[in-house]
Amino acid sequence: MIKVKVINPTLDRNEPTFRLMMYCKNLLREYGIDITDSDDFDYMFIGMNDFINKKIPLEESIEWGSENVEKLSQGGEYFLFDGSDSTSLMGGLEVMRNTNPTYYIKNQLLQKEKYKVPSNFGRWFWGNGEFDLSYDITKDEWDKIKLSGWNLGHLQTHLFKDRINPINTNKLYDVCAIYQAEHRENYEHNNRNDIPYTKHRKGAWEVLDKKYISKKDKLPFQEYWEYLYNSRVCISPFGMGEVCFRDFESIATNTILIKPNMDIVITEPNIYIDKKTYFGVEYDWSNLNEVIDEVLSNFEEYNEMINSEVTKQFMDKYTLEPYCKHMYDLFVNMSNVVVED
Repeated sequence: MIKVKVINPTLDRNEPTFRLMMYCKNLLREYGIDITDSDDFDYMFIGMNDFINKKIPLEESIEWGSENVEKLSQGGEYFLFDGSDSTSLMGGLEVMRNTNPTYYIKNQLLQKEKYKVPSNFGRWFWGNGEFDLSYDITKDEWDKIKLSGWNLGHLQTHLFKDRINPINTNKLYDVCAIYQAEHRENYEHNNRNDIPYTKHRKGAWEVLDKKYISKKDKLPFQEYWEYLYNSRVCISPFGMGEVCFRDFESIATNTILIKPNMDIVITEPNIYIDKKTYFGVEYDWSNLNEVIDEVLSNFEEYNEMINSEVTKQFMDKYTLEPYCKHMYDLFVNMSNVVVED
């Protein structure tokens, strides 16, 4: 049995980072992982709230985070869990480089070479801006960067508790584009991130053809849910990260998902298969109307095909056992861990 102590599991961003893990405590024991409050442990799990501070300049955050990790770990073995919304490594990879974690854990990653391309806040989908970051990651560093085994879909399983809605063949509307497009003024490391956020999200509204029966803007949840259920297509832009709650709300309502292409995003579980579980578009929305036309012109075929496949993928993959097995495999693949028969 491997004993793990989770540091500050309910503190701010640590809470969603460790929520599934804490929920699975009993099941994880069956996989040989004991989440303990005791000071007798083998590994420490440190959440992002204890090594990333987005309210201060990046360099100060890196210095503080590196010092705090060394203080908390006291020379022991530890994992760093970066529960940030996106694939960006901003502020976390630098701390990993300054310290010596066993693993640096992310919910989503890009393909390694993609991190060499500078992008605003390290978010590839925002393009270039005033706070461009890039990373040339060595093989040894990449070997330490692992997926967490969960993403936002695990926090949406309540939508499917009783039964996914039967596939609705009598949709009333073409496009549901209901979401928050404009973010309040917001900062990461003293740089405004609301501007590229708003530009990306409003971009879809600006190019969406008026010929479609559609609704935009933000609505009370129940109104949004009813419109979503009665729509043929749901547009789900990226937010601060690539995976969004709306992706799974579209699955629950059997509404065909259209979102920026996810081919370069690595996550586990991964239900994003272009033209099989969703339709990907360019992240600048340049082919949005073309893709909508394709879906609506063949709606009867796609409605059954896409919704059946994505529903199956969700029900198969978003269960607790694959997550616990993923955590088990992280330890099994370590050279200093002995697996007992």
